[in-house]
Amino acid sequence: MSEADKIARTKSPVTVDSLTADLGKIGVRHGDILIVHTSLASLGWVCGGAVAVIQALIEAVGSAGTLVMPAHSAQITNPANWAMPPVPKEWIEPIKANMPPFDARTTPTRNMGAVAELFRTWPGAARSNHPSASFAALGPLAEEITREHALDDPLGEHSPLGALYRLEAKVLLIGVDFNRCTALHLAEQRRWPDRLRIMEGAPLIVTDTRRWIDFEIAQVMDDDEFLAVGASAMEAGLVTKSPLGEADARLTRMREIVDHAVTMWG
Repeated sequence: MSEADKIARTKSPVTVDSLTADLGKIGVRHGDILIVHTSLASLGWVCGGAVAVIQALIEAVGSAGTLVMPAHSAQITNPANWAMPPVPKEWIEPIKANMPPFDARTTPTRNMGAVAELFRTWPGAARSNHPSASFAALGPLAEEITREHALDDPLGEHSPLGALYRLEAKVLLIGVDFNRCTALHLAEQRRWPDRLRIMEGAPLIVTDTRRWIDFEIAQVMDDDEFLAVGASAMEAGLVTKSPLGEADARLTRMREIVDHAVTMWG
């Protein structure tokens, strides 16, 4: 969306103060643990862009609250599995030999959006140590949330999602629907613990040496399957929907949406 298009669809400038007020109206409170998925373009013309969005989120949860965002880097994966688009077979080994290793400080996100990409670099932010499915967190519980992230359990109990469930986090979707709700992958694992597993791999630094590490992960369902869960949760009164800037935002409790999905898929 062009800058002119954003201006045309925005009634008045979206600011840190207006976003903070909207976050309060939807139910974000000081002290919340909040995992956030954001489409910056959906908010309209934001004075300060991604910086303003993060500042508003920090203000909304206060110094006692903790923010979390996915910091996934799908480019740090086995090129043999790439499908959108695939690469020629003869490229696979050269890519594996030359791919820069994952570094929580410098590896960029991929297709996560401007807000999540900026958030991982925010002063004081912690990032979990998974090459393709990391999460970034900011606040007093950031280290606890990002500490454990098993290679072979990127979106399960031994990942930041498991920690967020145990800590009774909330989920905030800004301008996106439940097909962007990463928390539902935890529900998927709980419902189908014996899902098909596929071989994955990534370059990692092991005792100061770059090594390609192979590991298995569970195959995940198409994210669009989560839309029905979101619609059902809305009908059940588990989701609050309210304007945020020019976007629609949805707020739910992670424990409730995950448990609802497991029951629905029962």
